[in-house]
Amino acid sequence: MPTATRPPAQELARGTSTSFAGNADFHRCLCDLIDGAEREVVDYVIPETRPDEHDQFILRAYGAATRRGIACRTLIAPAHIYLVQSTWEPDFDLRTFLAKVPHLRLVERVHGPFTVVDRKKVLLNLPDPWDAAEYSTSVVVQDEALAEHLIANFDRLWDAAKPRQEELLAAWEASRA
Repeated sequence: MPTATRPPAQELARGTSTSFAGNADFHRCLCDLIDGAEREVVDYVIPETRPDEHDQFILRAYGAATRRGIACRTLIAPAHIYLVQSTWEPDFDLRTFLAKVPHLRLVERVHGPFTVVDRKKVLLNLPDPWDAAEYSTSVVVQDEALAEHLIANFDRLWDAAKPRQEELLAAWEASRA
């Protein structure tokens, strides 16, 4: 039986990377990236499955970035934004929050999370193999081609999410009733 020749993988680009180990340094790395943003932060996010003491610093970094005029866009599932925000605001109301935060859109579920800063830095996180509730390794890849590739996917998801906001919010509220 003849064997077909497998074509080689087509490289997207080559960048440089910096890696971080541990949950605390994942959070510090993300905050450093947001704090250093000059134009834009795009975040397709799955937070860890439990709040921790580091979340407040990420929320502060995002707040400071938006006040500096950094264009931020985040896609997140309703239960995940509720998990993060209700940790710091016991009376948190998701509907009211979304009305005040136009750079956040709901999606049913996030697949393959990533963060892109200034269209050149990409943050990828790996769950801890012994405790999936934490990220144990983070890698920042400096690669404009990879960043643009991920942003193109993000833009399609962002546009598709807009008409579904009420539907997703109503479904989440019904699940809590």
